[in-house]
Amino acid sequence: MLRPAPAPGREAGGALDAGSSVEGASAVASPLARDVALVALVKAAVSALALALGFRAVSDDDFARVVLAQAWAHAPQLDPTGTSWLPVPFWLNGALFRVFAPTLEVARVIAFALGLASAALVHVSARWITGDRRAALAGALLAGAFPWSACLGVATVPELPTAALSLFAVASLVTPPAGPAPPARRALLGAFALVLATLSRYEPWSVAAVFAAMALLAAVRLGQGRGAQVKLALAALAALAGPAAWIAWNRVAHGDALHFLARVASYRSAIGPSGDGTLLRLFAYPAAMMREEPELFLWPIALALVARRLRRGAAPGAAPPLPPLLRAARPYALPGAVAAFQIAALSLALVRDGAPTHHPERATLFALLLLALAVGDLSARAFRGASAGARRALGGALLVVLALGVLFRPHLRREHFNPRADEVAIGRAAAELTPPSAPLLLEVVDYGHLAALAALGRPDVALPDRSIDPRDPPVRSSFEDPALLARRASGLGVAYLIGRVRPPVIAFAGPPLATRGAWGIWAAPPAGGAPAALPEGGSGRPAHPAERAP
Repeated sequence: MLRPAPAPGREAGGALDAGSSVEGASAVASPLARDVALVALVKAAVSALALALGFRAVSDDDFARVVLAQAWAHAPQLDPTGTSWLPVPFWLNGALFRVFAPTLEVARVIAFALGLASAALVHVSARWITGDRRAALAGALLAGAFPWSACLGVATVPELPTAALSLFAVASLVTPPAGPAPPARRALLGAFALVLATLSRYEPWSVAAVFAAMALLAAVRLGQGRGAQVKLALAALAALAGPAAWIAWNRVAHGDALHFLARVASYRSAIGPSGDGTLLRLFAYPAAMMREEPELFLWPIALALVARRLRRGAAPGAAPPLPPLLRAARPYALPGAVAAFQIAALSLALVRDGAPTHHPERATLFALLLLALAVGDLSARAFRGASAGARRALGGALLVVLALGVLFRPHLRREHFNPRADEVAIGRAAAELTPPSAPLLLEVVDYGHLAALAALGRPDVALPDRSIDPRDPPVRSSFEDPALLARRASGLGVAYLIGRVRPPVIAFAGPPLATRGAWGIWAAPPAGGAPAALPEGGSGRPAHPAERAP
C-alpha cells in the first residue's frame, strides 16, 4: 500500500508529483502531456462516434438533471433539488449555465468536456498504478472506448466523472511494481477527488470509507514521517467529508439524517417489486457488468488460456513465449479489492431497496474502468513481450473474442431507451416560437416531458400539467378533455400549450402553430376575465423535475 516516500528525483515516475527535480519533471512532463493529449483525442473521437450513431441519453434522468440545473441557474440554492440527488453536478452545470446559456446544447457540450477530463484522470490513474508508460496508455485508451464509457462520456449524467474521480483516488494509494511508494501528499489529491465524487453519486461512499481506512492504516503502521502522517490523516478525514456533510444537511433540512435513503426506498416501493429474489439481486451488479461488457471478461480468460497453452508447448530451457503477466497484475489487487467491496455494498443496498432503480451497470463503472485498465495493460505487455508465434496466437484469440461479442451482443437482454427526439424537437420549437416570459402548459404523458423542458430551457415559466410521481395519487391529464383543458389553461393563465396532436387539444385550441413528430404547440385561446395567478412555485423554481429523483 503506502510506504515512506522516496527522496525527490529518485526515479522518473516521481516527477509526477511536486518535489521532484526540475530536470526530472521536464523529462516526464513532455511524454505525459503527449499521452494525455492522445488519450483525450481518442476519447473525443469515440464520443463523436457515439453521437454520430444516435446516442443522446441513458434515460429520462439525463433530461431531469438538465432541467434541475437550469432551475438552479435561474434561482441558485445550496440544495438544488431537495431530494436524494447529490448537489455537485447541479452546482457545476448550473454555474456554467449562468455563464453561457441554460440550454440542452450547452449541457451536452459540458458532458462532452467532462468526458475528456475523465479520460485524462483515468490515464493519470493508470500511470500511478502501472508505473509503465505504454501499458498505462493502452489501458487508458481501452477504458475510454468500451461502449458504456463511450456513452457516458456524452450523457448529461455524472457517472463517468464520478467513476474517474474514484479511480483517481484509489490509484493515489497504489505502489507500482517498480516503485517508488506514492508520496503522502498524493493521498490529499485523492481525498479531494473523493469529496467531489461522494457529493455527485452514492456509489463512491463505500470507496471513501475504504480509502479513509487505508490512509489511516498507512499513517499508523507503515513508518511514515511526522509530516506524512499528518497528510495521510487529513486525507482520511477529507475523504469522508462529503458523506458527513450530506448526512448533516439532511438532518438540518429534513429532520432525518438518512432522509435520502428513505426517499430512495419509498420510490422503489412505489414503482413496485422487481420480482427478483434475494439471490438474483445479490448478483445483479456482476451480471450487469458481464452482460453489458462481455469482451472485457472474455479476453482475460482467452489470454490466460493462450498463455497456458504456449507455456506447455515451449521447449525446455527455451525463452518463455510470454512475459510474466501475473506479476504485472499485482498492482491491481488493491484497486480490485476496493471495487469488489463497492459491488458488494451496492448488492446489499439493492436487496434493501436502496440502490439505483434502472441501468445497474451505471453504478459499476468504477469497476469497469479498472477492469479495462488491467485488460489494456496486460494485453499491451503480452503483445510487446511475446514471440512471433505467440503474437499470432494472441491475435487469433482476440479476433475470436471480438467476433463472439459481435454475434452475441444483440441477443443479450439490456435496458433500452427512447432518445425522446420528438420531445426535444418540440421543446426547441417552443423556445423559438414563444416569448421568453410567456407561461406554457406541458402535457405529461410519461417522463419524456422532461426532454421537452430541457430543450425549452425555461424552468421559470414551463408548467407540467400533472404529477406522475408513483408516490403521488394518480391524476387525470387535462389534455384528455377540451373542457378540462380550458379550465386548466385559464386557471394557470398560460399563453401556450405543448402536447400531442390529438382531437381534444385541437377541439380546444384549433390547429397547432407547429408540430414535431407526434407533438405540437398551440396558442392558448383567450379566456374571459383576468387569468388567475400562477400557483405557488409557478414563477420560481419548479418542483416538477424532481419527480424523477428518488
